[in-house]
Amino acid sequence: MSMDKVSKNLDDLERKLTKSNKIVAKGEKLSLSDAIKLGQKSNAMTSTIRKGIKEYDGTTPSDAESAKILEKMIKIVDLTETQLDLLVKNKAQFEKLHVGGLVKKNMAKTGEASVDLSKMMLEKAPQSLKGEAEGLEKRRAKKFDEATAAFAGSTGGEDQAEGEDDSD
Repeated sequence: MSMDKVSKNLDDLERKLTKSNKIVAKGEKLSLSDAIKLGQKSNAMTSTIRKGIKEYDGTTPSDAESAKILEKMIKIVDLTETQLDLLVKNKAQFEKLHVGGLVKKNMAKTGEASVDLSKMMLEKAPQSLKGEAEGLEKRRAKKFDEATAAFAGSTGGEDQAEGEDDSD
């Protein structure tokens, strides 16, 4: 496996996060179809993360490649933090649309996949980048914990948004 594939997966993930954030940023204007599309995009992101983990597992990145991966991961964590903040900020709208449970379910799936990606990144990071990678993991974990707690009691919509929306 090549680092090019790993890099492409992270670029794809960044693109999908950016598109998802645009949907969540609609706030009170968020419609049921937007919420379902967001759920499908979340499924696509989880698949992309899983694919990236599989490809990353088969590599031995150089220090320079590891630094590039960490750079991409910083952007991804920044986008993820933005998305999770927006989800929490717009929780009332998701509840009004009766899809709070869908958000909770997808957040859990994406969170699990991101933990696995983070572990892989930490394993492969050279000693010189370990501290920064560990700090990034702590940021990711804290934000997921906060958002998960906010949606802990949410229900509704869990059976909606099957499939993936990989469109641009």
